[in-house]
Amino acid sequence: MKIGILTYHCVTNFGAQLQTLSTIGYMKKHGHEPIVLNWFPQDLEDFYLRFHPRNQFDEQFDFSQKEMPVSRLCRTLLELCEEIDRQQLDAIFIGSDALFDYCPQRVLNPFSLRKLKRVKNSTTSNHLLPNPFWGSFRDMIDRKIPYCGFSISSQNAPYFMLTRKELKEMKRLLDGFTLITTRDEWTKKMVHYISGRTDTFITPDPVFSFNQNFEAPLQKESLLQKYGLPKDFILISFYGNQLSDEYINQIVKLVEERTGVSCVSFPMPRRLRAFKTKYKIELPLPTLDWYYLIKYSKGYIGELMHPIIVSLHNCVPFFCFDQYGITKSIIPRIWYKYVRESSKIYDILQRADLLSNQCPYYYAKDLRPEDVVDKFLAFDKDKCERFSHIQSQRYSEGMNEVISSLNI
Repeated sequence: MKIGILTYHCVTNFGAQLQTLSTIGYMKKHGHEPIVLNWFPQDLEDFYLRFHPRNQFDEQFDFSQKEMPVSRLCRTLLELCEEIDRQQLDAIFIGSDALFDYCPQRVLNPFSLRKLKRVKNSTTSNHLLPNPFWGSFRDMIDRKIPYCGFSISSQNAPYFMLTRKELKEMKRLLDGFTLITTRDEWTKKMVHYISGRTDTFITPDPVFSFNQNFEAPLQKESLLQKYGLPKDFILISFYGNQLSDEYINQIVKLVEERTGVSCVSFPMPRRLRAFKTKYKIELPLPTLDWYYLIKYSKGYIGELMHPIIVSLHNCVPFFCFDQYGITKSIIPRIWYKYVRESSKIYDILQRADLLSNQCPYYYAKDLRPEDVVDKFLAFDKDKCERFSHIQSQRYSEGMNEVISSLNI
């Protein structure tokens, strides 16, 4: 089959590009012709340019255009539909990533008690309807073709705040999917809440099978030479400011004292936050270099989800500070409750039985640097290896079922 892939393939996000490459690799290995539908709204590009260095944006955008089988660049839904018709696709594969991260109108236009009226917030078009990630192209293409969703996340979208009008349209769109799998329990519940579908199930992020699907690995020796790194190294990666430099430098000091391994200040696409490490890696950083530097490291201590997925997939010890999850107001402005289950990192590590290697920022004030290092060094590699193997199996089974649903 000639299958169009709809996902965040060209954004300034390492994990988004890795899952795209993994999906492309899987389809090629199984005899399909993948075409990445090159949808990139102008307002989404502008958003990434506001928060990311231009050289890193260009590095990752150019990589997507040169190294992936992309269609013509589409800035609007109409242009995308024209390209779907031109490509003469047999099916459309939507996923993976936070593609159902919709922003309800009640969030965009909340009632302000202080102003005693509704206020207007703004967001980019990928968080609104109509939206190709939800299948909005179905009414605008000439030839009706099947479409599915795989390992989709909603990034903790507050779906319980949707209006009746939003629910009606979303149900109509979700009913058009041949099959939907989600990346986490939160999104699975969201799909059921909106559409009532009972056939939705959880499948792993495609990065859990990256080594099997991507057949051009970078060699460790060439990476060490390129970045001037020692044979053994541990990555320290924080871009936010929730933890002080003093706190993180204490972690660095303790890790190096107890392991004899040098730490490396490791960037995220937004910036490099450098600490008291002998080594550091600057931006721009290619997506594949980012992946293999984590794979070949002796450990990762930092933030974000995809570094943890890469670590899990390659059995690399880690400790993660979790910035995801929502808080619910128990007593407005006085008492808030953190909902751990709404975090996508919590969802993964709970299933892996590795929650001891995670701490939500909500509780980080109670965690000493010594505790972080103790948990990092106690990482259970055997448990991680078993989980990684199970995830790869579930990924293959899920992909086979989802692709089969397109043969209608």
